[in-house]
Amino acid sequence: MKNLAVIHFLLLLLLMLLYQVVDAQDYVLTNKGDSLTGEVRPLLYGPEKKVQVVGPDKEKTTLSIFQVRAFASEGETYHPVKGETGYVFMKLVKSGYLTLYSYQLENQHRFDGLFLQKRDGENMSVPNLGFKKYMVQFLEDCPSVADRIRTGELGKKELSQIVDSYNTCVNGRTVDHAKVIAERKEQTSRISAWDSLEEKVSAADFSEKTNALEMIAEIKKKISDKEKIPNFLLEGLRNSLQNTGLTADLDQAISEINN
Repeated sequence: MKNLAVIHFLLLLLLMLLYQVVDAQDYVLTNKGDSLTGEVRPLLYGPEKKVQVVGPDKEKTTLSIFQVRAFASEGETYHPVKGETGYVFMKLVKSGYLTLYSYQLENQHRFDGLFLQKRDGENMSVPNLGFKKYMVQFLEDCPSVADRIRTGELGKKELSQIVDSYNTCVNGRTVDHAKVIAERKEQTSRISAWDSLEEKVSAADFSEKTNALEMIAEIKKKISDKEKIPNFLLEGLRNSLQNTGLTADLDQAISEINN
């Protein structure tokens, strides 16, 4: 039993090591959706940035920046991004609606420059001078974040926190907006069935027509106000519509508010 336990432990350790090797494997993802694996060599100098992949068979494939969607090298991920001097490869620091990249400043090897890009395309290099002014302008669509920068609560040293806070703000707003749209669609669906019933009642000729229209108007108001519709109101309308051939339409309208 002891030997079996040791074997299980060694197998688990081997699987973990294999996972780390595969997970850390360098790759290049092309604009065509192809994935190339092997030794990735970024060629980041010169007028046109390129990346080279050396496959297991030592065959070299060189791609220009315009052929690459992303690449990973030595555990870091890079994307082609249009900066102030044109397209360059930038190192991914933090992703989201607002993504933070680092990039090589002119005539430098290190990725010391910082760059922010929103998913809608708006972007800016993170300034050393005027950080508060430009960041407040850039993130003004999330006032809660912009105000914390304006008051000095969040500065350049808290850039990572700024990105997280902004993305939380945008994500929350997106969820709230989607919720409002869903509620409006549901409300419209419920009301439309009663609008249809109201039209048919208006076109019909029967003694309880006025009472029926008044009750339908009251029901529609309660639906708009998100209030519960009392049973006596529905039963009263059903009694008014007897022998009119409209009870099936009433049932359909009631089913919309019960869903």
